[in-house]
Amino acid sequence: MEMIITHLIGDLRTLKACSLTCRSWYIATVPHLHYVLTLRDTRPEKTLQRLKPLSKLRSPGLNTRVKGIRVREGPGPHPWFVPQAFSRSDLRHFSAFANVQTLVLEFVHLYRFIPDVERYFGHFSQTLRSIAMHDIYCTPRQLSHFLSLFSNLDDIKIQYVSHRPSITAIPDTELIPFSAPRLQGRLELYDFPWIGACADLITSCGLRFRYMDLRRVGGCVPILLEACAETLETLRFGLTEGSGGKYFYRSITGYDLMSNRIPYPLVTP
Repeated sequence: MEMIITHLIGDLRTLKACSLTCRSWYIATVPHLHYVLTLRDTRPEKTLQRLKPLSKLRSPGLNTRVKGIRVREGPGPHPWFVPQAFSRSDLRHFSAFANVQTLVLEFVHLYRFIPDVERYFGHFSQTLRSIAMHDIYCTPRQLSHFLSLFSNLDDIKIQYVSHRPSITAIPDTELIPFSAPRLQGRLELYDFPWIGACADLITSCGLRFRYMDLRRVGGCVPILLEACAETLETLRFGLTEGSGGKYFYRSITGYDLMSNRIPYPLVTP
């Protein structure tokens, strides 16, 4: 039975049908059905009680099976995943996810959780291994402060971060790193020209990535290469040919890195 279920991983519709067969099939399928929890809301008129469905996952003990959480905000001006949406019971249910290893944040206004970010995400500090962020609203220092919360973090993927002068909750100088994450896995940066954020990550967290995928990151490449010079095994980067030319990619393996065969324009600011 478990061998059959293994072939169905990823086919949620079939897994749901299998879970309704009998109790033994339910026990075999439920870890794969509830592996990733997606939180999203399409009702902007309702401000509170959007996290209330989390209480339904507590009774059957499904919160311990969740290994990944994905928060999908809309690109509109009215965010729903904000501290004000967490009632006392909602925060208790959200904190019950004690085995989360992957966190995905999309269009989240991260600056709203500063400086109390540990209250809402602190229960992920020991288990989180990978984080992906798309269109996040924060400052460079707030970003590194948030990432330093997860001491066992290995992989980071960031695609476009928006910085506006009005989003600073407290002075960035008051943000002290929580820890120095491992950061020994993969770094993927897309449309990320924040040299200050990279420098702050190096200072507060330290970088020891083995794989980097860098696309449209501006002047961040030289300081990232210098920071990961001793650990980097594979480098994949994108370049634009001409002012309006086509975009192409190139991969550099460990041999090129060890022999110092890195394209000259790549290692100059």
